[in-house]
Amino acid sequence: MVPSPSRLEILGCPLDRVTMAQTLDTLRGYLQTDRFHLVVTIGSEMIVRAQTDHEFREAVQGAALVVPDSIGAVLAARYGGFPVRERVTGVELTQKMAQQMGPALRIFFLGGAPGVAEEAAHRLLNIGPGIHVAGTQDGYFKDDAAIVEKIKASGANVLLVALGFPRQELWLSRYGAACGVQVGIGVGGTFDVLSGRVQRAPQVFQKLGMEWFYRLALQPSRWRRMLALPKFALRVLSGGKQAVRPVANS
Repeated sequence: MVPSPSRLEILGCPLDRVTMAQTLDTLRGYLQTDRFHLVVTIGSEMIVRAQTDHEFREAVQGAALVVPDSIGAVLAARYGGFPVRERVTGVELTQKMAQQMGPALRIFFLGGAPGVAEEAAHRLLNIGPGIHVAGTQDGYFKDDAAIVEKIKASGANVLLVALGFPRQELWLSRYGAACGVQVGIGVGGTFDVLSGRVQRAPQVFQKLGMEWFYRLALQPSRWRRMLALPKFALRVLSGGKQAVRPVANS
């Protein structure tokens, strides 16, 4: 039986109150089924985007599992009176899957610049012995149907998509089921981190929930994206307790 985590809505976007261990247990359950499950690693910027991008919001609302990637999502849930114990980031989830579920995984890596997916797959093999790399494909493609057929022919049961939001969630929502995988996860910049092309924030920044500040310091050009953070905080605060509410599990 697939576990059914407790779900909230933050500004209309779902969030499942799961720990990393619970997330891995849920994924194990998904792999025992014969249907597709979209997993979203949601952050504050994504929730703000969903306020105006209806197609993106529908994709997130249709996800089987939505895990708390950002500290903003965690704090918003706590503000609403529904504590979330920890973040479940795309990078850490990918690593933990490889470490704890290795032999059960046939992973297809989709996204990133040319060569990045291959390098990320190679590095992940060192983290999780026993995983099978079903295939790789960079994010510079135009023929969706051809990519779907390539993934389906690979025999993958897990599809990691690093196309950045909202593209990765929209792509998985549209084509995930046709790919023949049981699990599809949008993992953002995870391939860049795994491949060593981007350095993740030191542990102290991660524990303080300040990774966004570290990334901004390294890449000042991200400042426009960072404007979503105060927007998110203001909308949660101005919405009061109604901004965060529990919803019935399906």
